[in-house]
Amino acid sequence: MPLSLRNCLFGLLTAVAFTRCADLKEVGRFAVASQQVMDKNRSAAAGYASYSQDSIYLFHYLPDHLRDVDCHCDAARQADAGIAGEYALLSTYFGVLAKFADPKASISFAPIGAPLPAGDYGSVSITTQEAGFAAALAKGLTALATTQYKARRIPGFMATYRDSVAPLITLLKIRADNLAGKVGVLQLQLDRVADSLISFAAHKELKMPVLFVYEQKKKELEGEQTAYRQRAYELETVIAGGQLIVDNIDNLHSASFRDKMVSVVGAISLHVK
Repeated sequence: MPLSLRNCLFGLLTAVAFTRCADLKEVGRFAVASQQVMDKNRSAAAGYASYSQDSIYLFHYLPDHLRDVDCHCDAARQADAGIAGEYALLSTYFGVLAKFADPKASISFAPIGAPLPAGDYGSVSITTQEAGFAAALAKGLTALATTQYKARRIPGFMATYRDSVAPLITLLKIRADNLAGKVGVLQLQLDRVADSLISFAAHKELKMPVLFVYEQKKKELEGEQTAYRQRAYELETVIAGGQLIVDNIDNLHSASFRDKMVSVVGAISLHVK
């Protein structure tokens, strides 16, 4: 799958650069929908910091002191900020692709920040490989922004996609699946904690507050898990759209390609708000 992503726009941009005859409206719509996915996930509230906070309370639910449940979550918040920055880089990339697919549009770039360095940030690690992908993408986009986007710059754009964009999307999908699994563990622990507190409550009147808090937290965790799974699905659908372009690289103006791409864009856009 990563190889498919790496080859997707390589072939696409090559075809555009040398033929200039294919209808790229569907490619433009795909790029816009993909950019919306990146923007939505960039601003998502739930992340490793919220997971760390919930873990402390659920796995230390009978503390002797408040300090026992203090969350030292600064590192996790930094990781969330770094991951949001990766989504921002990808958003900029797809924004450029959308503009490129529309020859009448001017190219504009979102602010490009410095990616998070490799290292451990609480419960999440930014690998040297991931940091390298983000840094290379930032460098490539910065170069495009400072030299202006022209046809002769296409080879550099293709190299940036091939080496950085495709693998970064894949890693973000893996993170979304990982977070969905982590929240699933929290849900199981929440059930155990609530059942234990209800079973051993000395007075019946204490059971209702436990049930009330349990239902609130249950809904919150279910919402987070749904969001993480949806995030993984959207990223996977972006991958599928790229593969569709690869499979139809010589028929981007065909009715069959348009119909299939409309379906892919619809699947992406359906859940992007």
